[in-house]
Amino acid sequence: MSEKKSNSVLYIFAGLFGAFIGILAAYLLEKSAELDGEESILTSKKISRIGIGTVSFLYTLIGKGKGKGRKHLIR
Repeated sequence: MSEKKSNSVLYIFAGLFGAFIGILAAYLLEKSAELDGEESILTSKKISRIGIGTVSFLYTLIGKGKGKGRKHLIR
């Protein structure tokens, strides 16, 4: 029971940290667009591409893609 409780705290902390990083990234992207004289750099298409890329990156980090392409390397 204690391990389950500590995992919950970890998930909450990681979720809040991830949300903070996302908000900070969006703020910095908007500020850089303003400095370059553009109206807005964030469009719904760009946001969805960033989100899909992030999920793909995280999928690779957790190792779900380990088996892809490794058959040629291991003999």
